[in-house]
Amino acid sequence: MYQNKAVLRKNQKGKVIVKKLFNIIKSNPRKFIAKEHLTKDKYRAISDFISGMTDRFAINLYNNFK
Repeated sequence: MYQNKAVLRKNQKGKVIVKKLFNIIKSNPRKFIAKEHLTKDKYRAISDFISGMTDRFAINLYNNFK
């Protein structure tokens, strides 16, 4: 894959953001996700919600909870 240090740093920062967003949403999923999406599999619903985010939205949401 990529060996450029700047790219690797950004990739690592993205991983941190996704993991922290998952934990933030997991602590209060109904604040972010409709009840009907949480009935089957809460973790899948959270993953789907995060995967549907744009990079900018994910970064802004993460920064709001820092």
